[in-house]
Amino acid sequence: MGIRVGEPVGTNGRAPWLVPPRLRTADDRDSERHASWLELFFDLVFVVAITELSRLLVLDHSALGFLRFAALFVPVYVAWQGYMAYATRFDTDDLAFRLTYFAAMLAIAAMAVLIADVARGVHTAAFAVAYVVLRSLMLALYARAWRAVPEARPLVRFYGLGYSVGVGIWLASLAVTTPYRYWFWGAAQVLELSLPPLSTRLHRRIPTSATHLPERWALFTLIVLGESVAAVALQTSGTNWRFVSAAAGVLGFAAVAAVWWLYYDRQESVALRGSTMSVVVYSYAHIPLLIGLAAMGAGLRLLIERAHEDHLGAGPSVALLGGAVLFLLSLIGTRTVVVGGPHRAGVTLKLVAVAAILLVLAVQSGLPPVAVAAALAGVLIVVVYVERTLLSVNG
Repeated sequence: MGIRVGEPVGTNGRAPWLVPPRLRTADDRDSERHASWLELFFDLVFVVAITELSRLLVLDHSALGFLRFAALFVPVYVAWQGYMAYATRFDTDDLAFRLTYFAAMLAIAAMAVLIADVARGVHTAAFAVAYVVLRSLMLALYARAWRAVPEARPLVRFYGLGYSVGVGIWLASLAVTTPYRYWFWGAAQVLELSLPPLSTRLHRRIPTSATHLPERWALFTLIVLGESVAAVALQTSGTNWRFVSAAAGVLGFAAVAAVWWLYYDRQESVALRGSTMSVVVYSYAHIPLLIGLAAMGAGLRLLIERAHEDHLGAGPSVALLGGAVLFLLSLIGTRTVVVGGPHRAGVTLKLVAVAAILLVLAVQSGLPPVAVAAALAGVLIVVVYVERTLLSVNG
């Protein structure tokens, strides 16, 4: 059966099999577009990755364990961001685009199931190969864009060269053993993370949708936040519904709900219309924000598991409370580069909340786990209430 190329949509409403990539900019009529069904489906595979990362921190919440958790979180986020950025500019939703994204999902799934092994120093070569496959698929997509969109070639060339060098570094890491292999991975990640800020001039020529990017980050944040909801439900069900564990679960969920409120209240009005660097700041502020939320999810599991003990312990407390601190500080960062006054309100309030949570962290050894949960939930709920009141008063 032949593949139909470039045929117009027929009366049956079916689109052509293959459509050349086209450049989507802020000037398009659909610049206010929303995430496609394929993008949403693509995001689902990251649920597995986030679950594995959170489990990693539950099993090892030492300082070294947290460093492993954060270090493995970065390539997962960078992988997602690369495909998100491509779809934002060149999405055609044709056969080639869909099949490439499906293949990328398999590579991400392979990375996800290898996370626990990599943390133990085994199967690191397989993880590197999965990442190379993921980036090679991205290079194939950019090759299509190079041919079809001449006006975007300077940007495509820049990212193509950057990703190619990154792939080379990942492949070179296969020639050495751990722990030296991790240094190669780190160098590749630094390179890939440097590409957006180094290409702001190229991005400025073809600005993207002001609302699509914030929406995509919000959807990924929802995936990470969902891990906290799952942590509360699953961990509570495994405690035979003891009162103290159920109370910790309720308080933990209250904290998660407050976090959701702080991030998503008025999220539909978030737009990035300023300098290209604002997109970079908004994007990179989400790295610690998402790490903080994932750490909170791990902390909630440990909170409910240890609810009957005298105190939560340093590691679980840092995961839970430190994760909340990271979230609040990063949220301030994201809100400094969006359009509109309401999103910038409450900075001082959030900083006070950070100080209060750090105080709870400092005295956690003298508090029962439920008291720690109550303090965290209380602080976050107060922030929600006061910020909501401030926004209402200020219009």
